[in-house]
Amino acid sequence: MFLSAFIGGYCIVLLVASAGPAAFQVRVEVQDVRGKEFAEPSKVLVEEWYPKINAALFGPDHPLPYKEVKIIFEPSISQGVWLWRTVIPAYTDGNTIHVNSDYVSKLHQQDPDDFAGMLIHELTHVNQNYGNGGDVGWLSEGIADYVRHKYFAKDIVPRLHLDRNGNLRGFESDRDKGQFATEGYLAGYTVTGGFLYWLEVRKDKDIVPALNRVLRDGRYSAKLFQEKCGAPLDALWREFVAQSKN
Repeated sequence: MFLSAFIGGYCIVLLVASAGPAAFQVRVEVQDVRGKEFAEPSKVLVEEWYPKINAALFGPDHPLPYKEVKIIFEPSISQGVWLWRTVIPAYTDGNTIHVNSDYVSKLHQQDPDDFAGMLIHELTHVNQNYGNGGDVGWLSEGIADYVRHKYFAKDIVPRLHLDRNGNLRGFESDRDKGQFATEGYLAGYTVTGGFLYWLEVRKDKDIVPALNRVLRDGRYSAKLFQEKCGAPLDALWREFVAQSKN
């Protein structure tokens, strides 16, 4: 079902769909005209990937955390205050993904494929549904990027992308190298995603679902790395960085 209307100068788009035996709805609301072109592709993507991500993280028989996923395209989104206020492309709150229409419309001109990957990352947060018990930000973001790059983009590798001097490429290159050498996993996102994939390939094939479960249940402890992978977290990280330089 597709409904649209103009209210208060904004285009409001409502898209509702059901998917398979584990029925759920996808609702898209466009508050800024720049987000309109992303509305239908977002609905289709979520319809396909919401149950797929759930199965990857929890197994095929685990129930979906929400019966509705909502996507709101807002004019602009930022976080922080005053001089420390930063524009962000999107964020997820429960079952709702908030998207910065201004940001993604400009980014789409430079990289047409990036929006879909970003949406998969945010949708993973919906599936994670960790609540306060899973407040381990670097790991939550790392798992979301692990899902994005392993299952969706299919471009993940079990190593860091380092230059010939052993430094991170791209926007990560300005990170503090001292702390990065000892606990760089705290960077989250693609850095942690690559680390998790390396652990999966080299140490324990079920490490990501295991971490996901304890985060969901509010039982996370770094001791799990020792139990599953045979070494403390910091030691595993140092081994990962060393192997990434070879």
